[in-house]
Amino acid sequence: LEARPRSNGGRHAARQPRPRSSAMAAQDLGLDRLRPAPSVAGAPGASALSALVPKQGVAWATEVLPRLGIAGGVIGVILVNSTMPQVVTTSNGRMPKLSPAMWGKMAFYITPKAGGLKLVQYGVMREMKLSLDKVMNPGASTMLAFGFVGTFFQSIIYNTLIADMYKIHMGVAKPRLSLRQLTRGLQPGLVWCFGREAFSMGGGLWLGPTVKAVLQRTLESSGVEVDERVMRFGGGFLSGACTAFGTQWLHNTTLMAGRMAAVSEPHGAPYYTASSLQAAWHEMGPRMFYGNYPQRMCLIAGAVGLMNMVDIFHRPELIAVRMFGS
Repeated sequence: LEARPRSNGGRHAARQPRPRSSAMAAQDLGLDRLRPAPSVAGAPGASALSALVPKQGVAWATEVLPRLGIAGGVIGVILVNSTMPQVVTTSNGRMPKLSPAMWGKMAFYITPKAGGLKLVQYGVMREMKLSLDKVMNPGASTMLAFGFVGTFFQSIIYNTLIADMYKIHMGVAKPRLSLRQLTRGLQPGLVWCFGREAFSMGGGLWLGPTVKAVLQRTLESSGVEVDERVMRFGGGFLSGACTAFGTQWLHNTTLMAGRMAAVSEPHGAPYYTASSLQAAWHEMGPRMFYGNYPQRMCLIAGAVGLMNMVDIFHRPELIAVRMFGS
C-alpha cells in the first residue's frame, strides 16, 4: 500500500519543531555567560581610544613622526660635532683646542638637547611649509618655513651650544634656562641667522629634486642604474654643499654674534647685527666667505641629503595642527 501524507490541516498532523533562536542556542551551550570583561576603571575602551585619537593622528604618529625623529637625531649629532670646532676657531684665542676628554664632556651634555630641538624644529617647519604650499610656490614656502622656523630654533641651538661650551670650559655650573634667557638666545645675529637658514637648508631642499633629476638623467643615459634612495640623498647632498658655500659668510657672522653675546660684549648688544659683521671681517678677512666651510658643509649637505632621502614631507595631507585641532 502506498503511504499518503497527511494534510497539515488534519487533527493528527505531525507537529513540526519550533525554530530555536540564536539566544536560546547560546544559552544551551553556556555561551551566554561568556561576556566581555569590563574595562579597568578609568581606562578607555577601544571605541573611546578611537574617538580620542583619529585615524589620521595614528598615521601621523606612525608614518611622519619616525621620519622627523630620524632626521632630528642624526642631524643633531652632526650639528654638535661639526659646530664645536667652529666655535673654537672663532673664539679669537679665548678657547683653546679641545682635549678628547673635554670634547666628550661637551658632546655628551649638548647632543641630547640639540637632537630634541631639531626634532621639534623639523616638525614645526613641516607644518608651516605644507600650510603655505596652498597659497604660494612650494619652493618659496620651503625657504620661508626654514627661514622663520630655523631662525628661531637655530638661534637657540647655536647660541645655547656656544654658551654651554664656554661655561663647561670655564667650569661654571649652568643653571636652568628661563624663558627670558631663551628669548635672549634669539637676539644675537638674528638677521644673519634668518638668511643662513632660508638659503642654506631651505634652498638646498628646494634645489635637491632638481639636482637629483639631472643626475638621474645623466646616469641613465650612460646605462647606469642607481637606487632611488641613493639618488635622493646624492641630489640633496650636492645641492646642500652648494648652498652651504653660498651662505658661509652669513654663518660665520652669526657665530661671531653668538661669541660676542657669550662673552657679554657691550658693543652692538643685544643683536650685534653690524658689529658682528665688522668683527668677522676684521678678524677673518676674506676667510669669512669660506672659513669653517668643510665642517659646515658636512652638516648642511648631509642634512639636506638625509631629509631628501627620509622625506619628512611624506603624506602631505597629514597636518598635525588641523587633525588634532579638529
